[in-house]
Amino acid sequence: MSSLSPLQREYSKLSKRFDVLSVREQQMISLCSVILVIFIGYFLLLDPQLVSNDKIRKTIERNHAEVSSLVEQTQALTLALQQDPNKPVKQRIVDIQQQISEVNLQLALQTSNLVPANKMPKMLENVLVNSKRLKVVSLESISPQAISLGQGKDKQDASKDAVLYRHGVKLVFEGEYFDVQHYLEKLESLDWQFYWKKFDYKVNEYPLATVELEIYTLSTNRAFIGV
Repeated sequence: MSSLSPLQREYSKLSKRFDVLSVREQQMISLCSVILVIFIGYFLLLDPQLVSNDKIRKTIERNHAEVSSLVEQTQALTLALQQDPNKPVKQRIVDIQQQISEVNLQLALQTSNLVPANKMPKMLENVLVNSKRLKVVSLESISPQAISLGQGKDKQDASKDAVLYRHGVKLVFEGEYFDVQHYLEKLESLDWQFYWKKFDYKVNEYPLATVELEIYTLSTNRAFIGV
């Protein structure tokens, strides 16, 4: 009974067949065997390593993309922190200050030579003192009226931005034509200026006439004029 194992017996058969082959055939078989061993080694050893390297490469690329994204976010946050959060408020303050300066200039131009509201009744009386032929019937103040400088958004909001007030005085007196004319000329020659609103001349019993006169001035003070 043979002591050789089946694998050994099979190897022995292949060896005998190999020995009977020509040298060229033996070389070809040996070369194929070497190539086969190389391929087996590649698939068993090298290919898993290449697959692992590809996974590592992809992981590195993914991590690099994440780092780049974090860098961009950090730069954006740094830029935002460098900007002044109060810049819009400061610019709004500058704009408002400029508007106030423009309004003040406009007020100065409109009121520089106007008679002060509290002095207007006295001014009318002083001129009447020198016109003894005129008789004062009544002298009363007119309630101040707000004047908008056009800063409001609409008519309903006009009273909120009014910075000027129109103060008026209503004077009713009697006299003859030339005396009335002389009185009006004196008013026009005064250093103080004012605005004419109403002039009503009515002859009651010739040569006497009743004159109703309304004049007004502008002021930033809303206080009512007392007469």
